[in-house]
Amino acid sequence: MIAVPAAFAERTVARSGEAGRAWIESLPGRVGELCNLWNLEVESPAMHGEWGLVFAVRGTDSPAVLKVTWPDEDGSFHRAVTALSLWNGRGAVRLLRADMERHALLLERLDSTATLGSVGVEEALRVAGSLLRRLAVPAPADFPSLKTVVQRIEATLPERWERQGRPLPRQVVERARELARHLAPSAGNLLVNWDIHDGNVLRAASEPWLVIDPQTLAGDVEYGLAQWLWWRLEEIEARAGVRWALDRLVESAEVDAGRAFAWAYVRTVDYWLSGLETGLTIDPPRCERVIEGLGRVE
Repeated sequence: MIAVPAAFAERTVARSGEAGRAWIESLPGRVGELCNLWNLEVESPAMHGEWGLVFAVRGTDSPAVLKVTWPDEDGSFHRAVTALSLWNGRGAVRLLRADMERHALLLERLDSTATLGSVGVEEALRVAGSLLRRLAVPAPADFPSLKTVVQRIEATLPERWERQGRPLPRQVVERARELARHLAPSAGNLLVNWDIHDGNVLRAASEPWLVIDPQTLAGDVEYGLAQWLWWRLEEIEARAGVRWALDRLVESAEVDAGRAFAWAYVRTVDYWLSGLETGLTIDPPRCERVIEGLGRVE
C-alpha cells in the first residue's frame, strides 16, 4: 500500500480544501494504476516537493522515478511534458513516459541528495548559465509569450505598488516600467526555463547536472537569470556582489549583458511586490538588496 507523507497531505488540504483531500485519497490507487500500466514496482517511500510525490521505481532498463503531480489548470504540466520531450535528456532530466490524464511522469533517476547548492557559488553560476543556454531551443507556438508577461508587469506595477503602501521608491518602480516597455517589443521566441535554481538542478549519471521541474515560456534567455541573484544572495554579496554574479551568468549563458541587467531589474521589482502580495517576509528585503546591488542598469 502506498503511503502519502503526512506533511504533504496536510499542506495540500490546507491549500486546496476538499479538492486537495480528495486528490490525496486518490493517490494510492493512482500510483497503483500507473505501476500496473507501466510494469513498475515501487522501491522506497515517497519523496515530495510542494506539488507532487516522487517514488523510486524499478521495471525499466535504467533507474527511474515515478512522479505524480497536482492536476494544474494553467497548462504547466502540458508545457513541462512538451519541454522535456524537446530537450530529450540534453540539459534536463530525461522523460521516459507521461500520462496526461493522471498527471504522471516516468523520469530517469537523478541523485536527489546532490543539488547545485552543494557547490561553490561561482561554479553554480557557471553551470546555471550554461544550462539556460542549452535549453534555449525554439519554443512551441502555443507556449505563453514573454511579451505578454512583461506588458502585464509594466501595466500593473503602479497599482500593485499603491496597494502595498508604496513599499519601494517610486523611481525604482518607474525605472522598472521604463525597462519593461523597452524589452517587450523585441522579446524573443526561445524556450526559457525561468525557474532554474539550486534546488532543481541535480547530479546525474548521463551528465554532470540536469534540470528538473521546468517552468517555461517563449522569450529571451536573459529572462531566466534573475532568480539566481535571489537564491544565493548572501554568498554573492560575500564573494563580490550582485553585478559580479550577473556578469558570471551573462558570460556562461552567452547572452547580451544590457538585456540581462534589464530583465534582472524588472523581474526583481516584480518579485518584490509579488512577495509582499503573498505574505513573504524574507524575500522582499532580499529583492531590495538585489536592486541596490544592480545599481544603474545599462
